[in-house]
Amino acid sequence: MKKLTLILALTSLASCAGMRQTDDTFTAHAESFNIVGLQLPGNDYEAAMELVPEGAEIVTIRSTPSDWASLSGILNRLLGVSYTEVSGTK
Repeated sequence: MKKLTLILALTSLASCAGMRQTDDTFTAHAESFNIVGLQLPGNDYEAAMELVPEGAEIVTIRSTPSDWASLSGILNRLLGVSYTEVSGTK
């Protein structure tokens, strides 16, 4: 029961998504917690892209490595935080 409580607590604190807007620009971001290849609560890239305003022009996408082909990606997927930021103009 203690392990289940700990897992649920980590899951609830593991992610965040949001967006800032001005008259002409926006920045959307999302994070997820990685435990042995599992992203909790889900894919941060998809969560950030869902926040992009309709009809906006994306200028920049920044994301942490979360692949299995590079050392930093492997370490991040084993235990880390994935982060995606999308910015552009409306």
